[in-house]
Amino acid sequence: MKVTAQKVEQALQDVPATVEVVSGEQIELRQIDSLEQLGKQLNGVSIGSYTGSQPRIFIRGIGDLTDLKNKRVAVYVDGVPQLDAAMQDVLLGGGVGRVEVLKGPQGTLYGRNALAGVINIVTKRPDDHAISVSAGWGQRHAKRLTFNAQSGVFDDRLRFGLDAGVMEGDGVLKNVANGSQGKLDAYERRNMGFKLEADASVDTQLRLTARHFNDRTPAYTQTVIDPQSLRPIKVRSFAQAGDLNFYEVERNLEGGTRTRGRALTFQISHDFGGVKLNATTAWQRSKQEMRTDADYSADPVFFYNFDPYTNDHRQLSQEVQLVGKHDKLDWQAGLYAYRDQTLNTNRFGNSLGTQYQDTRYQTSGWAGFGQLDYRLAPQWTLVAGVRYQKDRQRFTDVYKNKPEISQQDTSTTYKLAANYEWRPDNVVFLNVATGYTPGGVNTSPQMVNSSPTGPYLTYGHETSRSVELGMKGVLQDPALSYAVSLYQTRIHDQQLMVLPDTQIKNVGRTRYHGLELELGYQFARNWSLSAGYALNRSKVQESYESAAIGKSVPLAPLYTAKLGLQYQGQVAKGTRLTARLDWNRTGRFYANSANSYGQRSYDLVDMSARLDFKQWWLKLNVNNLFNKRYYQMVAPHPFIASMGQAIYGQPRSVMLTAGASF
Repeated sequence: MKVTAQKVEQALQDVPATVEVVSGEQIELRQIDSLEQLGKQLNGVSIGSYTGSQPRIFIRGIGDLTDLKNKRVAVYVDGVPQLDAAMQDVLLGGGVGRVEVLKGPQGTLYGRNALAGVINIVTKRPDDHAISVSAGWGQRHAKRLTFNAQSGVFDDRLRFGLDAGVMEGDGVLKNVANGSQGKLDAYERRNMGFKLEADASVDTQLRLTARHFNDRTPAYTQTVIDPQSLRPIKVRSFAQAGDLNFYEVERNLEGGTRTRGRALTFQISHDFGGVKLNATTAWQRSKQEMRTDADYSADPVFFYNFDPYTNDHRQLSQEVQLVGKHDKLDWQAGLYAYRDQTLNTNRFGNSLGTQYQDTRYQTSGWAGFGQLDYRLAPQWTLVAGVRYQKDRQRFTDVYKNKPEISQQDTSTTYKLAANYEWRPDNVVFLNVATGYTPGGVNTSPQMVNSSPTGPYLTYGHETSRSVELGMKGVLQDPALSYAVSLYQTRIHDQQLMVLPDTQIKNVGRTRYHGLELELGYQFARNWSLSAGYALNRSKVQESYESAAIGKSVPLAPLYTAKLGLQYQGQVAKGTRLTARLDWNRTGRFYANSANSYGQRSYDLVDMSARLDFKQWWLKLNVNNLFNKRYYQMVAPHPFIASMGQAIYGQPRSVMLTAGASF
């Protein structure tokens, strides 16, 4: 299998790190439409949603609950970083060729926001002459339509591709305050992408990509919970006021989120003979407007509403990379620069009246990076990489006309690795890598007496060092594939959202260590088995909160496990069946720094089946087959210290899809 995990195309076994790949075929079969759904298929990765269309990603227990600017997991689409959380929620589907998940710090090649890892989404290239369409129908008025077309002219020297998708449906939540059913978490997502590729000459290739999306998704869908029993509850005057049933919430403002975005990318590649130049210029803009009940209750006296909150984001980035091969040495070097701006406006209503907020957050920076891969012997490869990066973040409260607050950081990250091929297509690797997340400014004032009237606090950068020892390969050509790794990551000056203060702070030192196993086995002609297990232990070693020292880091699952069984074969003349059953288990994780409560472990089972005929196909997807009730996220309440908050996991859903290709 070929991947671009190290920004050059190479065999998966040649990457001295843990890389998990989900193919486009599996994405289509399992109908994975979002990063949140993708997370269930990955080992040691958990992905949830905190505010509708903004994913929260954790790799090996390291990630973010609420910060929108300085994330620890970088998301790339065709080589372009998605700096804003609204742009990260890519609508996956038939246009995706594969998704590569790089685990551990990737600061050398990917820079800031890659302290925990990278999700690298690679879309399909227009290299065929075909048209495909599909239409799906499911529970709760769910509909899904897709269209894809690709062709070429001038002997295929000029190629183009067009894809579009629509997803919509009602939700499952009942608002007991007004009796509405399925309205609060209803969704409607529309996206369109266009690609144009040209061979300007034998040595020069050009690519232009455009993307547009328009989403209507839920805003805050949390319910208040009792931390001891974890049952959903009603709240009045900061006290419990009765119980709720599962999938019930209480809101005096239902609201919702509308997100619109567009992106334009231009890439050029030229081979000078021995040295190849790759350049990527990318522009993005997204605008999000959210109305929501931020206290998660229908309390008529003590309430907190965002009505509305807007986020207007613009981003421009440029990367230039040189790649070369000389005898035993493969090398790459590059420069990267970026600039983005986010304008936030917020009308925050509570029992004290309406407060207005109008802020501007600007970030900019540049980096130089390089990596050497040296084949010391036929079986040995040594890898060394380094990156120097400089970042500046500026924050201004425009509404209150306050002075600009700025934060500036520089960092040098490195990577050292060794790869030993002990038999063909089987390697043992060892790598040591560092990561970096820049400091910044909290975009919301500090809470004072349950009201955001305090100062804007800054926080410093955090750094990490990781050691990983692993082995991966293919045996019995190719009946058995495997990957196993041991890792340890230490984070210094870790940034953490502290609740109920709702501020990001540097809390101290933490340590993560664990074991990951992955197995794929074709045990019969038409049958295959896949399995994975990820054990992650975390510990707070130093913190300003004495009660947190020695405890597990919040929101880091103790383990995840998965098991999949797939059949693929001909069931009749001209008819091919692909059927798959997946079991996923998420271990317990704690919600708060004291580890006094959290999410219990839970199991989910999904089923997929597809019949392929000559030019058309029929597919059935059932997610959460046994209708398991669970919370996808549990955390402290942002305003009431004695209570918690939780987001309901999705109940069983069934969708039938038909499609055709021409």
